Amino acid sequence: MKRTTIITLTILLIAFSARAQKEFRKSLSGVSRIAIETETSIKVLKGTTNELIIKEGCADCMDKNDMMSHFQKKEDTLEDERIKGLTPIYAGGKDNTEGIGLYMDQDGEVLRLKDLKSFFNRSGLTITVPSSAALIVNCGNMGSAVIEGLTSELEIETTIGLIELNNVTGPVTAHSSVGNINAVFTNVNQDAPISISSSTGIIDVSLPTTTKASVELKSTMGTVFTNFDLVEPREDGLKAIGGNRSIQGDLNNGGVKISLKASTGNIYLRKK
Repeated sequence: MKRTTIITLTILLIAFSARAQKEFRKSLSGVSRIAIETETSIKVLKGTTNELIIKEGCADCMDKNDMMSHFQKKEDTLEDERIKGLTPIYAGGKDNTEGIGLYMDQDGEVLRLKDLKSFFNRSGLTITVPSSAALIVNCGNMGSAVIEGLTSELEIETTIGLIELNNVTGPVTAHSSVGNINAVFTNVNQDAPISISSSTGIIDVSLPTTTKASVELKSTMGTVFTNFDLVEPREDGLKAIGGNRSIQGDLNNGGVKISLKASTGNIYLRKK
């Protein structure tokens, strides 16, 4: 029985991979900002060309339970014989991304992407953009966001979903109503402030040791931990500082403002 289950899962994974090959490309000449509105989980990667590349599927930005729920969804249009000769239409607009299911509109230097499919008909999206393109992402009620390697301004919002920022520089504005936020900075842009908040979830931020910043840290029902020189260290190398009042201090004589606020979760500010 166990072997049969493993074989079945393997077949499902192969099928999932095959479905995730659909791809859309667009030149970003003249575009400096990309706004994405979706209800699914997305992963945004740093590209090597001045192109927007969108692929269906994002296995590694969804946990195992999310992935299995997608396998169990009733709608599978690529295998449904009933759709032959028909074209999908959507209440939110017309798909102009070659079957990916997004509506794309450009207004000056801003490119807007609106997901026309519901969360229940998605298995995530993988998007590649130039590292310097400013990015606005709203993952709706159920989506999570994973952003990797961008050296641009980021505005990320989720309702019930995590936010993971890897090797970014900011400026960053990130908020999750119910979800953890993890952020690793390669360096910190000094041009604009960083604001990261979660209503129900932890915040874990890693900064280079030489970061110049003026920080404000507050967790209403949790505790703030850091190994930067804000208070005397504990035995394990981290320091516990907390309470209802915000904690303010400078890193390396001060610099850009960094605000980390959580309502019910802990905050971890650590040296990278």
